[in-house]
Amino acid sequence: MKESSASALKEWAVVDEALATGRVSLLVRKGGIHERAGDFDVEHGEFWIFPSGWHQNPEDLAAELHPLLNAIGPQPRGTVPFRTYCVVDGVHRIESPEVLDRIQGLHPLSPPAAHYRFNYRNRPYVHALLVRAYRLDEAVALPDVHRYEGCVSWVALDQPIPTAGLRPVLTDEEFAAVRKDILDRLGAPVPIAHDPSR
Repeated sequence: MKESSASALKEWAVVDEALATGRVSLLVRKGGIHERAGDFDVEHGEFWIFPSGWHQNPEDLAAELHPLLNAIGPQPRGTVPFRTYCVVDGVHRIESPEVLDRIQGLHPLSPPAAHYRFNYRNRPYVHALLVRAYRLDEAVALPDVHRYEGCVSWVALDQPIPTAGLRPVLTDEEFAAVRKDILDRLGAPVPIAHDPSR
């Protein structure tokens, strides 16, 4: 793990809560409207979660995660709280709706939302990121600057946040069991090489 990182992935605040409490270890991504080349790329092997309320629609959230919506409360104004750090364990390109259905319940999206992303722009695939989540006991708040706005996945923070004090959300044994379940359900999707040093 890096000593600090200025790399952040935008996710719904409720997904930040789900990762920080060990409810999910799998993220399904397609790409933001303003993504480079119109597609999502795993640009970093480690990153902070940038919690956002934009486009956070209960209908798009897996039903089992709905109780977390009450736990997160309103988003702070003027600052962004960073507490969840992810290390990528594996990246897979899912090109089959049947495989997408098999991982339902292991990622934060409702079935309609997952399939909408799968078919977005008539390009039938999504990326599945298996991540090991870590969290700080106290979030680090950074100013929410104008540069961070926009429908993009990745944000380069104005200053790196130290990773000292992070603790794993799941034990090694718990994560190994979750990892096995996810990989078993994925079967043999197309793996995507990523540079963990990024």
